[in-house]
Amino acid sequence: METKTPLLAAVILAGHSPQESDPLAPYTLGRPKGLIPLGGRPMLAYVVEALSGSRYIGSVYIVGLPPEHRLPLSTPVIHVSPQGDMVANAEAGIREAYTHNPDLEGVLVSSADIPLLTTPMVDHFIEECLKTDHDLYYGIVERSVMERRFPTSRRTYVRLTEGEFAGGDLFLVRPRAATMNTELWRRLASARKSPIRQARMLGGIWPLIKLLLGRLSLEEGVQRASRALGVRGRAVICPYPEVGMDVDKPFQLEIARAELEARVLAEHRRRPG
Repeated sequence: METKTPLLAAVILAGHSPQESDPLAPYTLGRPKGLIPLGGRPMLAYVVEALSGSRYIGSVYIVGLPPEHRLPLSTPVIHVSPQGDMVANAEAGIREAYTHNPDLEGVLVSSADIPLLTTPMVDHFIEECLKTDHDLYYGIVERSVMERRFPTSRRTYVRLTEGEFAGGDLFLVRPRAATMNTELWRRLASARKSPIRQARMLGGIWPLIKLLLGRLSLEEGVQRASRALGVRGRAVICPYPEVGMDVDKPFQLEIARAELEARVLAEHRRRPG
């Protein structure tokens, strides 16, 4: 008997526009960051291509682009208007996806600034998530994996008993996660570059002390976050550093640009003749 392929939707958070003080502001000129051109295409287009190519994803939603910034893409997408902050945009996209298709088994949420993402990476992440029955899945990347591939990327890492990890830019949200504590999620998202602030939000001084001493385990961190958010969460360790290679600084933009140029060159060399 043929096994049915799980059906998911993808939501891309594309509403962030760097302020004048942001190092990327000269590259965006007041427009959303996902529209920065790379290789003749907006950065967002690479993410759309990676997600829409997945055999698990039936539809792609882009949240946060004002109408005047919605560019033609090679893949059909559904636009959702900006809702304010990142969490509100995520909620709106997830809600829209489930409204269009209540039978979805989950919604994959991605940022718009991971242009090195590819479809095999997306499929791998989804397959790892679907091995267990949790409400919320969050991709993370081990430091050695990230720095072996992108030694100059200068990511933010959390030191745990199992090693050091950087946050990824892929989440998978099951329907049950609709009951999540979104206000805490909003605060955690605002502190995503500060593991110490996040630890303080998740349970007072003790987890903070353990984190500072490197004695907080990944499992304990996940359990504390799950209890605080009101969901059953799981951290998914990704073997692909591209999942966490978001573009926050000009030098990271140049890393992405060089990598995409190398891919084009490699593809050209593989072509016969």
